[in-house]
Amino acid sequence: MTEVSEVDVAAAERMTFFSDAVVAIAITLLAIDLPVPSGAGPAEFTASLREGWFEYLAVLISFAVIANHWAAHHRVFRYVRRADAPLVGLNLFWLLMVVVTPFLTRILTEGDVGFVQFSMYAVAQAVQMGTFAVMIAVLNRRGWFVARTPRSLTVRGWGNSLVGASGFLLSVPLFPLVGAWAFAVWALVPMLGGRLLQRAGVIAAA
Repeated sequence: MTEVSEVDVAAAERMTFFSDAVVAIAITLLAIDLPVPSGAGPAEFTASLREGWFEYLAVLISFAVIANHWAAHHRVFRYVRRADAPLVGLNLFWLLMVVVTPFLTRILTEGDVGFVQFSMYAVAQAVQMGTFAVMIAVLNRRGWFVARTPRSLTVRGWGNSLVGASGFLLSVPLFPLVGAWAFAVWALVPMLGGRLLQRAGVIAAA
């Protein structure tokens, strides 16, 4: 195993801290354009609140999506001991997908949800998860995980990301058939796919 200097460790930590800050800003921006309910009385206020139900739901979905991306990044990168320019570049592209999520959420809530709006959002999330899988593969190949890193991250982590990405991609052709129910695919495929692949031995257990 190659020796790791303090400079290498500091580079990995700085990249992680920067990523945390960008994610925090992006997840905060989700609430900026939320419609503010109005009304002179309880009935009018409740009616106004109901009118914006999809905007509120979309923000909750995007919050969960970004939080899931961050949680995966946090689980993996606390065990990373080095970072070079190519890895930083991949991480910046991953962050770009985080940054555009509030914008894509706004597009999703403008008027009725259409195929194009839904596809833009879903494909962006799939690209982000695919990029994360590549980062894990690069870290594995270069041996930049610390010795105590769980195999569930080094071996299974990239596979879990690809399963999640497949859920977003699968939802795109399903949207014209099932409409808003395609949103459920984003959660169902990772849960079911991960278990099936683990039972089949395609993804190693922790």
